[in-house]
Amino acid sequence: MVTSVQLADDLAGQVRSPTVDGLPDGYEYGVTRYADVILQRAFPGRFEDLRKALDAFAPTLDELRAGGGGRTEFVRRFDESLARMREEGERVWGKQNITVQKDIGLDGDTEPVSRVRGHEIDMFGFGSLAQPLPGVAIEMEWNNKDPFFDRDLINFQALHREGAIAVGVIVTRGPDFQALVSGVIRSKDGGYKYGASSTHWEKLVPRVNLGGGGECPLLLIGIQPERIDGIEPVLEVRGLLDQADQMIAPGTWRSQFESYDEARSAARSLRETALALLPPVSG
Repeated sequence: MVTSVQLADDLAGQVRSPTVDGLPDGYEYGVTRYADVILQRAFPGRFEDLRKALDAFAPTLDELRAGGGGRTEFVRRFDESLARMREEGERVWGKQNITVQKDIGLDGDTEPVSRVRGHEIDMFGFGSLAQPLPGVAIEMEWNNKDPFFDRDLINFQALHREGAIAVGVIVTRGPDFQALVSGVIRSKDGGYKYGASSTHWEKLVPRVNLGGGGECPLLLIGIQPERIDGIEPVLEVRGLLDQADQMIAPGTWRSQFESYDEARSAARSLRETALALLPPVSG
């Protein structure tokens, strides 16, 4: 007998692990509606392009700490790495607006009733040179407000329904990466970057599981700490901050300190020492 829990786990629109081989290490992956299989088998050229771009993607810690404003440098590099991909010498990736026009009429005599221009896609890959549509749409949401996920998913849903895209791909911060940098890396004004309400894995997956993206097959990609060049200082700071939290944890502080005030003072001092290791970047 199949239980309701088993049925829920088997829904096509739920995020699950990919089944294809060849995806680079250092990322968390999730798929819906067999997006990975569709991409690898129906669009092998675009699958290989994406695989190469992900394999080469390596932001630096300095870039993570740098001030914001505009398109982040390493996000721009990712886009450019796809834009350089060629098929038979021709360009197959780029920023793209897709316009959908609908006609209505009788006996073949039609007139346009609507013309809608979709949101610009960060990187759109042709299905093939001979048949560009449907294609593959990629959005990287590195550090926007989390409603940007809603915009992307609505756009993917609409474009898939109209036959313009076959697979939608969203790249964002992975769960381990978010847990590591949140409350550690600071902006130049001293505030913390990469907050809980910005775009990251734990904000994306629930939206998709609740139906975001509609019937569009989705490949979700979460950037994990091992993709970051020079991440070691962040690991050190996070370790010290975790120690500070443990000092004042219920049932723990009594084993090390005479009073809770003493534990809190020691924890505060350790936190200050930890955060001093990664001060805000000036300028």
